[in-house]
Amino acid sequence: MSQISVDTALCKKDGACVAVCPARILALDEHGFPEEIAEGNCIFCGHCVAVCPSNALTHTGLPDESILPAPRRLPAPALIDRFLMGRRSVRNFMPRPVARETLEAVLDVARRAPTATNSQLLHWIVVNDAAKVRALSQETMNWLRNCGVNQSQLNRWEKHCKAGYDFILRGAPALVVACAPSDYEWARQDSAIALTFLELAAEARGLGACWAGYVTRVAGMHAPLRQALSVPEGYAVCGGLMLGQRRFTYRRIPPRKPLSVQWI
Repeated sequence: MSQISVDTALCKKDGACVAVCPARILALDEHGFPEEIAEGNCIFCGHCVAVCPSNALTHTGLPDESILPAPRRLPAPALIDRFLMGRRSVRNFMPRPVARETLEAVLDVARRAPTATNSQLLHWIVVNDAAKVRALSQETMNWLRNCGVNQSQLNRWEKHCKAGYDFILRGAPALVVACAPSDYEWARQDSAIALTFLELAAEARGLGACWAGYVTRVAGMHAPLRQALSVPEGYAVCGGLMLGQRRFTYRRIPPRKPLSVQWI
């Protein structure tokens, strides 16, 4: 049974839906209308629905109410470029909670990030409680104290921790962690892309973010930290972001190393 329906009164017979289908499961019938190939394997990416200029095509796996209109105009490249280049890894946060509505909004953006074959297998863990974030930081430190970390570095961390500065999660009021099935081949790539979407969505809403590298690493080796995060059985922690209101505003864009590129 076909998963697509075509309103022949609206269809322009332009073949765009057939051309953009990544699985190549659509073809034009003898009348020029799109139809699904019987042996095809749809990945539910929604390209066919998204590209149709006349809304003539519907898909049973993509309910109409879940489809959003695409923006008709995008910001100027110069504005986007400055936005991307101007982001900073924020490690100084205001001691105030992040609104749950804001976290839900950035997660909604992140879930629309591309995944391999549109698998959409990511699972999110949100810690929106500063005390719980501090406890996760302490559990991470517990592992680092016994894993052979450079002792002078550890001593420096301990000194600052006693003075109230958290080297692991930087006093962030919230932490978002991306997980995926342990046997999923593209888990880390999908997570990195989705977390980047989330970071930029957070930046646009005035939040600062920093990648939680120590928690990501240690969660793969330290069962108590996995338990504290309530990581589901069979899932791996693939990345995380600290989030919170910035304490300081960055006003300039520092330089980077010269571009290293090879043209072929």
